[in-house]
Amino acid sequence: MQVQITKAFAKLNADLLARQTTWLESRSTAVRAYYASPERIATLDGLRSTPRGEARAVRDADDRKLENLAGGKTWLAAIWANPTEAHRAALIAKNVKSLIARRDAQIIAALTKVGVTSIPDFDLIETSDGVEGHFVVAGHHVTIRTILAGGYNIQCLHQRTLVKVK
Repeated sequence: MQVQITKAFAKLNADLLARQTTWLESRSTAVRAYYASPERIATLDGLRSTPRGEARAVRDADDRKLENLAGGKTWLAAIWANPTEAHRAALIAKNVKSLIARRDAQIIAALTKVGVTSIPDFDLIETSDGVEGHFVVAGHHVTIRTILAGGYNIQCLHQRTLVKVK
């Protein structure tokens, strides 16, 4: 089944990789532009004359701004750890490959659960962004949704991907 899914999703996977690569480069450009901006230089210069207790709040606000520009703490660290476009492209390729593998595994598991053990080659009919949407796989309607999960007993908000086959 994996071969057929990989073949059918090839264009969608390539589009996802291109979109994610463009996104990461735009975040990297925004972070580096802010990092060297007169606004940030003035903020850091002002820290020298700010009392210690207040300086921490200013530094935290500056850190949050950098994190927001990067798309989160993890992406900010990835941008600094991968100084060249080639490094970032390799990182995002690895990330997208992982997303695709997880999506494919969930589709295969859902199809297996409803009794489908093999599927013929098929053309993908889809409405999606490559990770979430509605797909027709060998006559079966596969719906993939990503929701936010977490609660009082789960301390961290996280994404949960749901796959439904009809």
